[in-house]
Amino acid sequence: MVRVRWLSLVICSAVSVCDATYAATRPSETGTIESCVVQAAAQLGFNGNIYVRLGDGTLEKSFGTSDLTLKIPNTSQTRFNIASAGKMFTAVGIGLLVERHVMQFDAPISRYLQDLKPDVASITVAELLNHTSGLGNYFDPRNSAAIEAAHTASDLLSVALMEPLAFAPGSKRGYSNSGFVVLGAIIEKVSGLSYAEFVQKEILGPLHMTHTQFDATDTAVPMSRMSPEGMRKDAQAVPPVFLRSSPAGGIYSTAEDIAIFLSALNDNRLLAPETFSALVMARIDPGGGDKLYGYGFNVRPDFPRRVGHGGGAPGINAEIALYPDSKTQIIALSNRDPPTATRMVTVLEKAIFAPDPMSACAKALADPALRDPMPMPSAR
Repeated sequence: MVRVRWLSLVICSAVSVCDATYAATRPSETGTIESCVVQAAAQLGFNGNIYVRLGDGTLEKSFGTSDLTLKIPNTSQTRFNIASAGKMFTAVGIGLLVERHVMQFDAPISRYLQDLKPDVASITVAELLNHTSGLGNYFDPRNSAAIEAAHTASDLLSVALMEPLAFAPGSKRGYSNSGFVVLGAIIEKVSGLSYAEFVQKEILGPLHMTHTQFDATDTAVPMSRMSPEGMRKDAQAVPPVFLRSSPAGGIYSTAEDIAIFLSALNDNRLLAPETFSALVMARIDPGGGDKLYGYGFNVRPDFPRRVGHGGGAPGINAEIALYPDSKTQIIALSNRDPPTATRMVTVLEKAIFAPDPMSACAKALADPALRDPMPMPSAR
């Protein structure tokens, strides 16, 4: 039974009308936006890497350092933990298996996993992808030993399914890291590979994403500036307990590699057009919430139409945005607390899609909600 309601989207009926619309709102040239990047990074105290693709042009900027001693500058080769943005890889993995007719979006997960409780067995793959399963969040200090000991998604399955369902599957939306662990276990069961092996074989290898890995070796140090009381303080290293990669997120990558991934999706080199469309279809919350979500992708159907994902944890923030209609990309990766990267993408999006980019940039930076007292890192 299909429980997820779909959002109807308006599609241009006349090609000439669509072309005129996109011509009138074409993103700004790369050179024009660079000063906005530098200005925004200074004002917002951004620490990390920025990648912008506009047509055939690209812009990359690195700011601050990847270590607490302030001796190792971030560069275009610096790898960052992208937290929940890694859910896109899990969703694409499911899409690949659906294309091969060994899985179905609307199938109950009991078709692929055995010995499930009845209320869990009826959850569909689509409900896991769309966060409407009722499963919760396995990231809990009580599970730290199990998380540290796990080598595969299947090793985490019992932890992910430990808690009772928060609501009946398909009745509402509740963001679930546990649900994506279950998706990873399904990928392992169907493919015969570990989740990491599958992603490497089917996504990273074919796209030559050589800087994307599942381990934290030689990566930017996650640095938190938030005290337990919620106050800013000097940057501190983040404990490594919950920094392990899983199908729910935590993979380590560079902005350049993520750009390769987005381009492959937009150019239909990774998935068939109909599969990618299914992943990024904007679906409403069946419980009446106002946020839209696809299958493992954040989606926004309004102009400029945007798909991608964000991720955040203490000392980690990634914001990854693809604008399919113009093939524009904005990627911000940071080893500081949220919303470090999210705010950068917010400002850059407003500038890039405005008739007067610099005025739009200045207006966005004047928003009090974007002000931050962090020290200003120097551009690299």
